Amino acid sequence: MSEIPEHSCYDSESSESEKDSICEIFDTVINFLEYIYEDVPKDSSIFKDLVEKYEPVIDSLKQAKDTYDQSPEYLEIRYDFDEVSSRLKEEFNKEYEASLNAFMSSLDKIFPANIAEVNVPKYCNLEGYKIPKVKKFQRNNNLNPDAADSEYIQLTLDTKRSVIDRIYRKNSAFPPIEFGVSRPEYDPVREKTRHLVELLTNFSMLKADELEAMSGNESGVRMERIEAFFNCERDLEWTKTILDCVDGMRDLDEELLAREYTEIVFEENCPNAQTLAKSVVEEKMKSILEGELKVLSEKFTTYKAAGEIAGESLRKVAKRKRSSKPKLTIEESSSQLVEIRLKAGDTVILDSETFPWLKEDSIVNVLHVERGGDGTVVAVIDARTEEAKKVEHKMTGYENDEKKRDILPIIKDKLTMAAKCMATSEDKSVGLPIGLNNRLKELYPFIIYAWKEQTHNAKRVYVSKVSIEDMPDESETKKSLQEAGVTEVVLFLGACDKQNQESLVALFIDGDSRDAAKYGAGA
Repeated sequence: MSEIPEHSCYDSESSESEKDSICEIFDTVINFLEYIYEDVPKDSSIFKDLVEKYEPVIDSLKQAKDTYDQSPEYLEIRYDFDEVSSRLKEEFNKEYEASLNAFMSSLDKIFPANIAEVNVPKYCNLEGYKIPKVKKFQRNNNLNPDAADSEYIQLTLDTKRSVIDRIYRKNSAFPPIEFGVSRPEYDPVREKTRHLVELLTNFSMLKADELEAMSGNESGVRMERIEAFFNCERDLEWTKTILDCVDGMRDLDEELLAREYTEIVFEENCPNAQTLAKSVVEEKMKSILEGELKVLSEKFTTYKAAGEIAGESLRKVAKRKRSSKPKLTIEESSSQLVEIRLKAGDTVILDSETFPWLKEDSIVNVLHVERGGDGTVVAVIDARTEEAKKVEHKMTGYENDEKKRDILPIIKDKLTMAAKCMATSEDKSVGLPIGLNNRLKELYPFIIYAWKEQTHNAKRVYVSKVSIEDMPDESETKKSLQEAGVTEVVLFLGACDKQNQESLVALFIDGDSRDAAKYGAGA
């Protein structure tokens, strides 16, 4: 008797097409069964009836092969990109909202209500900044415990409000997220082909095992094994399963498959959208919280540096208690935002009457705009003279013309910090000590504040501040800034390192480098 060739798997990388390989498997199985069907002696009526009843099994396999010939070898299925994108955006928004709510809830732990305490999260990087405990704040400023608690709580509450206000503003200006959708492999024909090969292989292996068993010599046992081989009822179930499989391959529902593939693509990308939402929230919230905690650190430092504030702290507490004017809640202050028609990169005109060091009306750049929780809007404006810029450009970092057209990041950060402090403090402080007591007031009518790094050859930044309401009514600058919604201005006057400080300070005091040294340059 013949032996059936092995077809336990098919090689998809064969030079033959997959369809040809599977047709060959069909032919092998059919030829094998036909050979056995013809080879078995039919001299016995029992044999003859048994074998002839098996013919429908072979016919069913032939029908399955013919049906398979009519099935497509490959079918390209397209998913619904718009549906996937829409559902991914929904998942992103849900996860974003959940992560945002979780962060907002965490603020109650970071800034506990009615407790003089700040719990800085481990994920915040405040290198170079410190948030003092209330006891240290009390000792540093010679306050009694009640006054220290009250002042501390007020400063932290202002910071919490600023965090929430910035979150609302960032969310309102949040750009739409575009998702890169990955497409998992999806070939329904190949999947069904693998199943068909598995069915054919298992059936052929079954028949091969039965053929080997049927080849024995014992007559009684042999008859039993021939009956087992020609088990028509069982094998018809096998061939029916094979036929159903190839029917499904021939009559593929492309619309249904497209829906299935759309679901597969969505499930594949959904975790990525959720992870992206979490990371966006974490990055944004971390940046906002770190920035506001640094401002709070500066406020505590400024509070310590300003001796008159320590002396007046008890009067401030009493004044707040007596005040009948209710403060806006966090929700009310964030909902009553004033429209701002000014942004970083815009230009404004500073008139020389109000800003006499500029000598003539000047078009200058807006470097930053900061909104506070009580309607305060602070604009940082580049008010440097050309002479001040020349001194600044002697510093490291301004090696070419392109770099000179911008401002060093460390200077920008300090200007932004001053604006944040001014926007959130009750007294509109820039959070910096007075830098020059002997400025030439005819040229620089506003107090000049200064900041420097605690490093060798440290960089210095000089600024002034002015409230819009304090500007002369006839000032065109005042009118334009009021129309833009600005209430306060931080004026960037200049920056330098220690080596060039005398040259810059000399501009502010209208003197030479020797005079500048007398007034503290180089300290």
